[in-house]
Amino acid sequence: MRPDTFPVPDHGMSRHPGEVETVITAKIDEDFTRATADSALAAASARFGHTTATRVGALTRHPAYNKARGFNGDDIAYLPAIRSFFTDVGISPLIEVWAGHASATLGRHLAGAGFYAAEVNATLRATASGSSVPALETEPEIRELSNGEDDSIYLETLFDGYGLNSETASAQRAMMAIEHRSPRLRRYLAYVDDRPAAAAALYTTPQAAYFAGAATIPAMRNRGCQSALIRRRLRDTRAGQVVVTTAFGSPSQANLRRLGFTIEHTRTLWRPLTQ
Repeated sequence: MRPDTFPVPDHGMSRHPGEVETVITAKIDEDFTRATADSALAAASARFGHTTATRVGALTRHPAYNKARGFNGDDIAYLPAIRSFFTDVGISPLIEVWAGHASATLGRHLAGAGFYAAEVNATLRATASGSSVPALETEPEIRELSNGEDDSIYLETLFDGYGLNSETASAQRAMMAIEHRSPRLRRYLAYVDDRPAAAAALYTTPQAAYFAGAATIPAMRNRGCQSALIRRRLRDTRAGQVVVTTAFGSPSQANLRRLGFTIEHTRTLWRPLTQ
């Protein structure tokens, strides 16, 4: 493939990608509003046209926190400013393009600015099924945390699932705690033999819901915890649709598709050629 070309995946979806991404952007905006209050994280966010850029100076090697999301043809003029938003504080700029925004023109501009298409992720969508999603007789027990309940077990389960050691990953633990203490977040724990095994979250708005993070303790994997957590969150969703992001072609994507999710669009991450 020539560097000035940019494939446009066709998944048969007619919606503008921003429609599905709105709920994800809303959560990111809320998270970074709170994260900026923690000076140790050195977090910041900015809007460049329709592109949302976020950075966390304490976590420069974590793409999820340091990228410009939803870059599109209308925002090409902002590319130098977007690059500076990151490089001015020593962070490598990452640009995420959703499939519905992809074009040869956009690809040429990014390639000409020294970026290359490095990896592909996916946004998946399902229609909220409410009570029509039954639990299986043998699946792990799922408990939802109540408002105001001590969340230390929930967070430690999440941290263990992501392999975040308290001594070496303090900044990431702090950022993740902010993400999982959103006032619009419902939080769940899966139990195996009365022991916490996995954690997952559901971010809700009147229009849509978002599966906002999930992890399983390594020793508890392959016990059906994440499938059970997906089914429970689908049952609890009252919005019209649920969205989730995952690595394209990953086991997580396969599991979500088995449970009724379909690919809404792909999202390509562009990195500097020097990276």
